[in-house]
Amino acid sequence: MSETTVFESRVSKLEQDNRRLKLTVGALLLVLAAVPLIGAVMPDQIQDVVQARKFEVVDENGTRRAGLNATGIGFADESNNIRAGMNADGIAYFDESGNVVWCAPGC
Repeated sequence: MSETTVFESRVSKLEQDNRRLKLTVGALLLVLAAVPLIGAVMPDQIQDVVQARKFEVVDENGTRRAGLNATGIGFADESNNIRAGMNADGIAYFDESGNVVWCAPGC
């Protein structure tokens, strides 16, 4: 084999290796780009534990309608007045003015 043939053979081998490397890197980049998309379409997963100090339910207008915290739970009307609540002392229902209408046990 002449020196030119050996040189051409080596260049051809390097070009082939370079193409293979480019294909491998391209495939790896496609896989890495697809990982976030796969996570976005995964079915909803139910968490084992949800931790928070306070939970609030708001309506479509952003008005607080219910709240749950360490001391109890309360439900509000559309005017944001507490209408029902429950805590360690018992359960109570309130009128529009905030006066207790009914409560148990024995308020």
